[in-house]
Amino acid sequence: MDHSRTKKAMKLHFTERRVADAAPGEYVDDEVKYLRLYVSESGSRSWGIYKWIAEKGYAVRRSIGLAGPGEMTVDAARAAARSAYDRLKSGESAKPEKSITLKDALTSYTDKLKTEKKKQAKWAEEIFTRKKGGVDYSDWLKKPLSAITQEMLEKRQAEIVSTRGQGAATRALKAIRAVYAHAIKKAKYKGENIGKAIDLVESPARTRVLSADELGRVLEALNSPELMPYVRPFFRLLMLTGVRWGNLCAANWKDIDLEAAEWVIPAEESKSGHAMHIQLIPDAVALFQEQRKRHPESDWVFPSPKASQTGHLVEPSFAWARVREIAKLKKHATLHDLRRTFGSQLLSAGESMALVAAALGHRDPAITAKHYAFMEREAVRAGIKRALG
Repeated sequence: MDHSRTKKAMKLHFTERRVADAAPGEYVDDEVKYLRLYVSESGSRSWGIYKWIAEKGYAVRRSIGLAGPGEMTVDAARAAARSAYDRLKSGESAKPEKSITLKDALTSYTDKLKTEKKKQAKWAEEIFTRKKGGVDYSDWLKKPLSAITQEMLEKRQAEIVSTRGQGAATRALKAIRAVYAHAIKKAKYKGENIGKAIDLVESPARTRVLSADELGRVLEALNSPELMPYVRPFFRLLMLTGVRWGNLCAANWKDIDLEAAEWVIPAEESKSGHAMHIQLIPDAVALFQEQRKRHPESDWVFPSPKASQTGHLVEPSFAWARVREIAKLKKHATLHDLRRTFGSQLLSAGESMALVAAALGHRDPAITAKHYAFMEREAVRAGIKRALG
């Protein structure tokens, strides 16, 4: 809408209902005189401010966010209008500033991590744009950062807890905080970090490992003829290497030396930010050879079965859900539980914490000790039982 040609604004006491029901036109709040509501012919609604610059002989109109159900509330719009108006009165440039959207901020943050070669450069992007599996932030990407309120974020976090659990909600909030902090640091956004206003709720460390019976059920399920061809080698390799599933999805033949029985995960693909040297036992080598024969022309060990943009497999969780169903696992198990099971098997076999740390790609054995402290407690319990019967 071209606000410079809008007819004279109609006075209205703004309420959520009146904003939602307003017909196309321009409205001025009777409480905050310079706050404007713009309603287009298509029904879209947006907030703005209006200030007459006497010495310049023209009016300044500045957008401050979207209006209507699920968008910036009336109270939030009044607060944003007061803040923007005060800045204009204090001599801030009358030239409207570009509103940075959540997508702009997310892209900038992701590019920064890529440039700095930080671990998991796309971690926030993946959280914001989940294609399936529950609530995320993808419908907010076109919104200006200033249009996302604390109330909206609190509601969305509650929805994520309900659909995906507290752990997912905590990761989502950390991503929001990081993206807003980056935008503020780079002076692209002058508002508050709304993520900081909401408390992080850290979930207890997960200790789930699959029992010998469960592993046997999974191995049997992997031979099911109803599964796609990549499923058996993919999950078997997770069980035999203990790598993170994302690393196996992106495994490239240039990083794998089957003669030396070693797979080097590049630093930029590693969570630790350092190259990981994965030692392959004969069964794992055989599975890699099987994949090489199946896809001789591909650079990827597991090329995408659905032609993803990356070219490789990106979402094995749905296949894993089907494997769990066929295996009739009574207790929920995640893909990461396979990695934890791998580490616990090594510890149960009497291997040292240092060796397990090396096998898992942990540069500091203290990290391994922290995540596998539950194994020490189980070992103590078993020792007492053996001694006392």
